[in-house]
Amino acid sequence: MKKTIFLFTICNFLLSCTQQPPAPTPVNFEKEKAAIQAVIAKETESYYKQDFEAWKSTYLQSPAFRKFGYWEGYENKIEAYNGFQSLADVKKKQFDANETLWQGSVEERSNENFRITNDMAWYTFEQNSYEKDTRKFLGKSLETRILEKENGEWKIAYLAFHYYPMEGE
Repeated sequence: MKKTIFLFTICNFLLSCTQQPPAPTPVNFEKEKAAIQAVIAKETESYYKQDFEAWKSTYLQSPAFRKFGYWEGYENKIEAYNGFQSLADVKKKQFDANETLWQGSVEERSNENFRITNDMAWYTFEQNSYEKDTRKFLGKSLETRILEKENGEWKIAYLAFHYYPMEGE
């Protein structure tokens, strides 16, 4: 009897070692890429329209959220937020005071790179910003977004940008 139990235990152990975990669901790359681009566009548009609720809806509203940016126009050149609430508090005040920079600007993205899995995505791109009516060049930046799926929707979990210094500055 002991031999039977021992052999049964060994067989179960060996079977569990050879079983593969279920294969992950394949990613529909083009569908997810379009959904990610839509979230980024919504975040940008709602920012310039100062629509706080629409803007906020594009983010992972979690202490895990991060934002890091560099721009010559910032007093300290660098902006950093650890956790979404600290960013939301600042943006709410900024929107309420109508102090959003570059309102109505036009952004053009190039050199896009996507890495997409079922629940996370990494998106990098270069961005040129222009005044809407005059097409005056406002700046060029290198951008990174890391997104997570929350309840089936992409949310920005990490946002980073690095603006090139403007010529003559």
